[in-house]
Amino acid sequence: MIETAALVLVGIALISDILLVLLWLVNFKSDMSDPEYFPEVDILVAARNEEENIGRCLNSLISLDYPVEKVNIWVGDDGSSDKTWKLIRQFQEKYPNVHGYKINEHIVKGNGKANVLAQLAHYGKAEWMFVTDADIAVPKQWVKAMLGAAQAHDLALVTGTSLVEGVSFLARFQLVEWLYATSMLKVVSDLGVQATTMGNNMAIKREAYEEVGGYESIPFSVTEDLELFKQVKKRYVTRNLFASEVLNKSVPQTSVKSLYVQRKRWMKGAFQLPFSMLAILIVQAMYFPAVITLFFLSPVLGIVFWFLKWFTKYSFLTLAAQKLKEKLSIFDSFVMDLASVIFSITSLVYYFWPGKISWKGRKY
Repeated sequence: MIETAALVLVGIALISDILLVLLWLVNFKSDMSDPEYFPEVDILVAARNEEENIGRCLNSLISLDYPVEKVNIWVGDDGSSDKTWKLIRQFQEKYPNVHGYKINEHIVKGNGKANVLAQLAHYGKAEWMFVTDADIAVPKQWVKAMLGAAQAHDLALVTGTSLVEGVSFLARFQLVEWLYATSMLKVVSDLGVQATTMGNNMAIKREAYEEVGGYESIPFSVTEDLELFKQVKKRYVTRNLFASEVLNKSVPQTSVKSLYVQRKRWMKGAFQLPFSMLAILIVQAMYFPAVITLFFLSPVLGIVFWFLKWFTKYSFLTLAAQKLKEKLSIFDSFVMDLASVIFSITSLVYYFWPGKISWKGRKY
């Protein structure tokens, strides 16, 4: 009975990955197009204690392949206790289109990041607003590519792709995880399901932002990007893009503890995803306990199904990496898949463990 149940769960997980591969091959939508015109854009960045990353972020933004006179970069310092504000000021003094503000007023309750973004949005008046994080570096074609897709398909909100960069074991683990999650999101998006956005790689039309009331109108959430997205998708069309031109690179979490804290915050939003996306995540989460159970009850079956599942997932990740002009080694895929067994189970335990969600020294 237990063996049969484990076999069924593993089989469902395997079939779900096979479907991901097939849908990627037959239903992938590029959506990429050159812009028909170049409107003014506002880029919003909320920063809190980012002295190690803010320079990297702003250097990438001032290097965009877009008419500089049509780009305004708005950076809000959210009570940093390090040198973040000093670095923002240095960029502001050197580049006329970089505008730094110390955010002290609270017009959005609870979420500090949403409060910063809400105020920065009032400073700008451009047709489009781009949102990214202070620990992100954007590609030169970021704005052009996002706008091109939005104009070609009459979109009000566009989401790019983000991956972690780095050479450490923990960084590569996060890269594989992010690649898998964003690739699944692309498959679901191409099926016409408006699932979610990413707050570190998003463009939204000001008209749509103002119509839904902006960040001020959304209920409190530690995933402010998802809450805003949920309001926009009720009235407008959104889409997720998957290409190197819209690939933002994030710095990794540098410790296991900080990674658990991050995932607890993300899982809060994950449970609000559409059923189709949530079902995939649940199936994947159930796979690991099921395959371990199967391995102990029937070692041969356990090994065979684990290998088939790993190979199918590796094939899917390889196809996705190629679209982004990235590389994924067999070794990383193999080792990180094993590491995911422990991390997925313990993350779920940590999520339900009593305690508040932490972000940048604040608890919610």
